[in-house]
Amino acid sequence: MFLSVSGSGFHMNYRQEVRLPKLQGHKVQAYSMPKYRQLNSPEDKPISPDRFLKYLNNKVQSQAGVYRNPVAVQSSMILIAKQMKFSSDQHTHRQKEKSIKIIEQSNEYKYNLGLGNNHELVQRIMDTRVDWQQTKDNSSMFVNFRWQQWNRGYKYDRLILNNQYKQMVNHFENHPELSNKQYLFRNLCSYSEQNKQNVYDSVPITFVLDFKDDSVDQQFTQFVKFFDKYAPKKIDQMAKKLVEYKKKLKIPVQPMNDKKIQPIPNKIPKTQNGNQYLWLLKPTFLNRGQGIHVVNDLDTIISHICEYQEGHQTIEDEDAKNNKKNNNIKANSFVIQKYIEQPFLINQRKFDIRVWVLVTQDLHCYFFKEGYIRTSCENYTTEDVSNQYIHLTNNAIQKYSEKYGEFEDGNQLSFDDFQNYLNKQGFNIDFQQNNVTKMKQLVWMSMQSVKRKLNLHQRKFCMEIFGYDFIIDQDFKTWLIEINTNPCIEESSGILKMLLPRMLDDAFKLTIDVIFPPKQKLEIVESTFPVNKYSNTESLWESIGTLESPKPASKQSALLLPNQLSSQIQQFQTIIPIYQGDL
Repeated sequence: MFLSVSGSGFHMNYRQEVRLPKLQGHKVQAYSMPKYRQLNSPEDKPISPDRFLKYLNNKVQSQAGVYRNPVAVQSSMILIAKQMKFSSDQHTHRQKEKSIKIIEQSNEYKYNLGLGNNHELVQRIMDTRVDWQQTKDNSSMFVNFRWQQWNRGYKYDRLILNNQYKQMVNHFENHPELSNKQYLFRNLCSYSEQNKQNVYDSVPITFVLDFKDDSVDQQFTQFVKFFDKYAPKKIDQMAKKLVEYKKKLKIPVQPMNDKKIQPIPNKIPKTQNGNQYLWLLKPTFLNRGQGIHVVNDLDTIISHICEYQEGHQTIEDEDAKNNKKNNNIKANSFVIQKYIEQPFLINQRKFDIRVWVLVTQDLHCYFFKEGYIRTSCENYTTEDVSNQYIHLTNNAIQKYSEKYGEFEDGNQLSFDDFQNYLNKQGFNIDFQQNNVTKMKQLVWMSMQSVKRKLNLHQRKFCMEIFGYDFIIDQDFKTWLIEINTNPCIEESSGILKMLLPRMLDDAFKLTIDVIFPPKQKLEIVESTFPVNKYSNTESLWESIGTLESPKPASKQSALLLPNQLSSQIQQFQTIIPIYQGDL
């Protein structure tokens, strides 16, 4: 005699039969595991053996007339529940063993993609690699390469470091040293001071206000005094006004000291100055043009900062909608930067320049040979500071204009298009030689400023593609504006449809394909993403140098590291982690 039990309520997907001892003179009825609704279960989840036993007990009691010895039957039911729990545990254990075996014997690499910023393009690039397969599982044991917009959720200390199983991620742990506007400026200041250079030869005049810093009182005082010094209209009763501003911003008054916050420029370069005396206010941690305001008076700056301290509503874009982000941004650190009021224009419209920079797992830096020009939709004027389509050339801003794409496809031009424009306008300037060369120098300067910070803990294996933004003034001088992690890879024009696939594919050849070599090696690998005037066998990434790796803090820590790694490797070889969240 046996009792047949359906395992649908357990973590099992098969029918389970449990044999019982014969009960002389007793009639035993077969029972199936009840459905969720029959037990009034509040959640759609498996039923425990104890809960099933309670159900069986109720059945026994309700049919006492059927059983001549319900106590004996109940004892058998206890055996059933225990047997089912044991079988369930056995099944789970077998599944774990099976998963480990799959990992060890798999001939394919696995990659996982976060959503947003045209992640489908990354998928197309990865799918050209026959040894790779996409997986939705983002746990560390199942993914060789992870790509997502931000490094939020990356557990760098959990990266697997042994030779049998490796994982690469697309962000360095300390990338904010470059991509955060505040940290970038301070790193450039330190580098310039050490090398006896003037930081304001490379970036516009900049002030940092960090309300979490004890020196914010001094920072703010320094900025206000400089602002008033060159303002067309001086501030009345400066000392009294300064106290009012600090009270409004809730800045605690600190005793003044001789601590050097940042270098103070001797003057404002002529191309940064103009009749309107314009400045830019930027929260330090945003990109895609978010949170930037063009202002021409101190009261407006104070008002905007107060708004961000309380929570400021920003423009909503498609990525924000897809990721259900709350665009009510709160900020406590800002960069206030002098606006370049006399920029070089294309057909009376402002533009900036985007280039890509790759840092590989061995801290080798590369500059992509082609970038693109981003133009605005409106004719340039300093009279209107509220119209973002005049001043902010980010595609994330311009795409909402009614004139978007009216003058250029996607408001973008190639480097060759720009050179042709210069030639037609009679400018005797070699853009590549004069400006692109300067961009490479500024890129290398910024990288040198963070060479001991970017991969401080020597994590393996990380790589990153940065988006650098430059602007050219009326004198054709090149200025570094900012550096972005997660640069836009939307194929919003014919130029980007050609450049972006090749940029990513060639970047992966220097990173992913080195760490995870193809099973079948070819002597000559031709790119399937052609770019005009370049060979399909040529890498479009140009080497600009290798950064120094940070040295361990002490010999003791250096000696401890192999033991730490050994225990970590042993741990990953013996268990499957139950952590299923973001890495």
